[in-house]
Amino acid sequence: MSSRDTQTFDGYWRGIFQRESPRSQEPGWQNEALNVQFRGGACQGRPGIRPLHGTDFAGNVTGIHWHVNSDGTRQLLVANDIGTFEQCAFGGDPVTMPLTGLPLIDQVRVPQGKVWFLSLSGGLNQTFIYDGVNQNIKWNGTILSKMGLPDGPTPPVPTPGVGVIKKGTYKYVMTLNTPTHEGDTSVVLREVTQTVSTQSLSFASPTQVADGVGDAASIALAASLNTYDDPQVLTWRLYRTAADQALYYLVAEADIGTPIIDNFTDVELIASDKAEQFTNSYPQAPIIALCEHRGQLVAVMADYPSVLRFSNFDPSYMVPEGWPKGQTIPVAIGDGDLLTALASFNEWLVVFKSNATYAIVGESYSEYKLVPVLASGTRQGIGTNFPGSVLHIENSVHFASRDGIYRIERSGSLAASRISSAIDDLYSAVNFSLGSATFFDRKKRLFWWGSHG
Repeated sequence: MSSRDTQTFDGYWRGIFQRESPRSQEPGWQNEALNVQFRGGACQGRPGIRPLHGTDFAGNVTGIHWHVNSDGTRQLLVANDIGTFEQCAFGGDPVTMPLTGLPLIDQVRVPQGKVWFLSLSGGLNQTFIYDGVNQNIKWNGTILSKMGLPDGPTPPVPTPGVGVIKKGTYKYVMTLNTPTHEGDTSVVLREVTQTVSTQSLSFASPTQVADGVGDAASIALAASLNTYDDPQVLTWRLYRTAADQALYYLVAEADIGTPIIDNFTDVELIASDKAEQFTNSYPQAPIIALCEHRGQLVAVMADYPSVLRFSNFDPSYMVPEGWPKGQTIPVAIGDGDLLTALASFNEWLVVFKSNATYAIVGESYSEYKLVPVLASGTRQGIGTNFPGSVLHIENSVHFASRDGIYRIERSGSLAASRISSAIDDLYSAVNFSLGSATFFDRKKRLFWWGSHG
């Protein structure tokens, strides 16, 4: 047997084990071989199992995903059972992904048995990370941050100075921003009444202050004090109305820590950009299932696990961080069953419950309709319990249900047909419907389901 001197993993070994003398060994047979294949009676090397990384990860792996950066380089992202994350290049040692880019309350995560990842197909090079319990986070190739942005705090009482603002009543709001997203405007505005016609107003910058509580009361208190807790925020914008008007216009944008001085007449102000309501605040709850479909993200969240939520949609720009409260579709609420998995399949969105399968059909959210996916032509009650058992390949979707493996094909409408043999004791024992992973080998045309059994 031989090996490469610099490698010790079994994937680099070649040879034959327990080779007996010619008299003891039946012609044409070997008892055991490692990473070799026999062609024409000759022993040739065959690549074996090789590690994707160098040193061991910090804990047992609970999720794995390839993140592709804007320059085309790939990072292996790994979640583990101690609640932390690591990343490495192919063949490199794991590097811990710091959680310091998250609000203080979210820097300690409850370990979960399975963590999921989703990378966007276009636009920003971001990978979303979710597990149904902890806060939803994202990775941009450099830092972990929270999905969504905090609402703008209430603008502070301004300091007056000499300027050009006329008499009247003005309203102010602000937003908190990252290099790629702008948050929602202040929930509580600041109203200022000018009694002098030649003034300017200086507003202090909001301040990052760690909040170890993170409930609604503490967030509201922080907003009233012109503070917030989210390290991903780098800049802020101030908006105001014209005198005694209602529409907000941009005054200026500045880095966190830099004040903004409002010294614009109403004529100058209304020539600037209007404030937009992006709905980029945090998702309403931890995400259970997530899927990209027709330029939107579709999610199932832990607070209402029988309701589909749809992200903002813009024909020219995908806004995956915004989740308008009104963009929802209930799925058989009251049937005692919960949504478990999603799959975008051509023009359909396939929606799985534990004991039922549905499809969302239509060209856009305003036209979406919910229809059942029948199994074997007439049967309902076929679903799946685990997102990992759904496998989307080429022109079909395969999933493991309680009584076998089913395939959904495109044939004018959606229908599921069972492709596995009749259920037996072995299938019940391994419980494929709780499978942790699926795999498809395109070359050999093989399907593989890993189970909990």
